[in-house]
Amino acid sequence: MNINQRIRLGGRYRQIIKTLIKHGLGYLIHRWGLEGAVPVPVFYLLHKCDLESDACMAENLTSAIMELGPTFIKFGQLLSTRSDLLSPAFIEELEKLQDKVMPFPIDQVKAQISAEIGPVEEVFADFDPVPLAAASIGQVHRARLKSGEEVIVKVQRPGIEKLVEDDLQILKELANLAEKHSPDARQIGLVALVEDYAKVLRLELDYDREAKNTERMRLNFAADDSVVIPRVYEEYSTRRVLTEEFIDGVKLDDFETIEARGWNRRKISRLGTRAFLTQVMMHGFFQADPHPGNIMVLSEDKIAFIDFGAIGLLTERRLTSLGKLLMGIEKKDLDKAMSALYDMGILNDQVDLDSFEADFSDLVERVYLSSMGDIDTDRLRREMMEIAYRYQLRLPNYLTALMRALITVDGVGKKLDPNFYFSEVAGPIIRDMYLERIKPEGIYRSLRSNYYREIKPLLSFPRNLNHLIKVAGEGELEVSHKHELKKNLESKLTQLSNRISASLIIAGGLVSTSLLLAAGDYSVAHLNTVLLATSGFAILMGLYAFLISGRRY
Repeated sequence: MNINQRIRLGGRYRQIIKTLIKHGLGYLIHRWGLEGAVPVPVFYLLHKCDLESDACMAENLTSAIMELGPTFIKFGQLLSTRSDLLSPAFIEELEKLQDKVMPFPIDQVKAQISAEIGPVEEVFADFDPVPLAAASIGQVHRARLKSGEEVIVKVQRPGIEKLVEDDLQILKELANLAEKHSPDARQIGLVALVEDYAKVLRLELDYDREAKNTERMRLNFAADDSVVIPRVYEEYSTRRVLTEEFIDGVKLDDFETIEARGWNRRKISRLGTRAFLTQVMMHGFFQADPHPGNIMVLSEDKIAFIDFGAIGLLTERRLTSLGKLLMGIEKKDLDKAMSALYDMGILNDQVDLDSFEADFSDLVERVYLSSMGDIDTDRLRREMMEIAYRYQLRLPNYLTALMRALITVDGVGKKLDPNFYFSEVAGPIIRDMYLERIKPEGIYRSLRSNYYREIKPLLSFPRNLNHLIKVAGEGELEVSHKHELKKNLESKLTQLSNRISASLIIAGGLVSTSLLLAAGDYSVAHLNTVLLATSGFAILMGLYAFLISGRRY
């Protein structure tokens, strides 16, 4: 770190401390043992809230974050998804954070564009100086290319990268200090949290990555006439400027215009939900921020998704576990849902399983509206937040992003149509996904995704064993290690034998299952028959999991 950056950081540190004190949060400096790093008069370390009142502290923290600017606002938005770390009172306040700022001047916009893709007058036939929208990272202008296409131009805010990097450095230093002095900070893994956030924010600063996300989403929906994804003009796009096709539509929450055009709100709500769930369940690549401003209605039969700066990724394994969880909750199948939580790494041996199972069972029963056949997703979210916090469950980042996105989609769906029921749309898609995964092609994809994790390590075993024998033959092993070597060698040989046996069993199961499935054209009505026929495969997979547990020796 050079002297200029250290001077900048010093000034920013002082600004942060003043802001915390202003909002009654100076006591955090003392609580996290930071007095040595940031000297503050003892008087200012007094708190203005009852420390037992999460609501008061959460309100003050949210106000301070708003004042500290874009890096902290986005960090607060990330924290609002971490119900496993913060109490519901903090989550509710942090969810109020909005990434809205004043636009930067048109001369700065033109300078940024000129530096990236050329002078505005040479690239565009028309360029609207008034932005359509402005956020902390950048703003969007409407324009027309020389070739006549209507486009939007997303321009990064000048100096934002330097500001973000300075703030991230400060957050990292404060997190390290806090973990050294505060058990609370260590418990929530503050350093790891900041590092994860830094990765996410740096990706959002890269418009070139957003362009690639958009093109991938466009390809995913290429065969679906009901969903439009804007075209990216790569020749006019860089890391700091993004030029895309202009989508002339109505925002999803502009109910007045939708009504005036005579569009069927019920059809739109189902179309939007189905399209988003297709991203999640079928593509494993979803828009992580599907708020109404990012979804445009083109007609009652066609919608468009825009803005893919924030994306969620689901591997084949994650998709299968997620499908199992949602299916278990929808059908009130507790065993299936609990099994999915294990698969996702949320449950472990540290959790009081009896107590958790009772609470989780009660949650599923209470939020399920049996008379309507639907799930109250908002209540489900609140209940899951409380349980995650109570049991200190660490939820994967992709799952917290997905939960937030699903709640947003469900909320908008209900506003469009009061009779909208989430499971009515979600159920068939989840079932379709399961059907795809029990077909031979689905099984093949799953095994292929597991290859590097489970099977490929076996290929290196003979080479490693040969090296071990060679070293032993040359007399380079210490005598004191021979017993441990024997023990480890026996363990490795046992694992190898078990894995080879399991692989042969699975291969046989795959062949028989594939032949059975290929023999007929199964419909949803035959699902139970297919599942019964493939249950042997599931049992074999369970046996396989048991056999490879030898890795723990």
